[in-house]
Amino acid sequence: AVALGVGARQMMTRQEGAQAPATAARLSSSGNLAAPVLHIPHTPGGITLDGDTDDPGWTTPPGPARTGPFLLPNGAVARPNSNTRLVWGDGHLYLSLFAADEDIRTRTDQPDGPLWLDDYFHLTFVRGSVEYAIDVSPRGVVTDAVRKSGGVFDYSWSSGAHVSPELDGTINNDKDMDEEWVIEMAIPFESLGLKGESGERIGFSVTRCDTPKEMPRICAGWGEVSADSARGTIVLD
Repeated sequence: AVALGVGARQMMTRQEGAQAPATAARLSSSGNLAAPVLHIPHTPGGITLDGDTDDPGWTTPPGPARTGPFLLPNGAVARPNSNTRLVWGDGHLYLSLFAADEDIRTRTDQPDGPLWLDDYFHLTFVRGSVEYAIDVSPRGVVTDAVRKSGGVFDYSWSSGAHVSPELDGTINNDKDMDEEWVIEMAIPFESLGLKGESGERIGFSVTRCDTPKEMPRICAGWGEVSADSARGTIVLD
């Protein structure tokens, strides 16, 4: 089910992005888009998962790594805005997932449900032939699975992710105008097959899908695999 959801998502982003103006992109020597690399700083302070990002671990210089605004497959900046910030420490990868959203939608309230049918973030980590997929909704519900060598996703796997959502708006109410939602997340390195040590690296991409009012569904992200680029990588500094 995850594979079908992701495949449909990639198809929609190609179609929706075709009309948007292209922006400059860094090319590799082969002429394809170069795979992005994000260096993640070790958190200089503690982080409390409460949906806010005002803890010392987020605010103390030099600050977290940032994906910048999510991009459509053609390199255009997506609207509504989405971005991710990352730091690491205490055996965890910490992520702040930001989503501007005028109409927050999510129907699934059970773990390992089809979160990809509504508003959600999709995280992918790849280590060798193993792919870890973690989806999270505006409610903070998590669907996670693992697969090896491109096989079937195994939903019995748990990422052990700790999640705290914060909403500025009302879920599933099209009569008002929402503003945004934020997910603060901590993923244990152990569940990704990592030790949580400086110098470790893992393939990584993050995507956010949203359906604005009276508009087609939009999916955009950082480090996604496409015909013109390879998956992104994060490195623990």
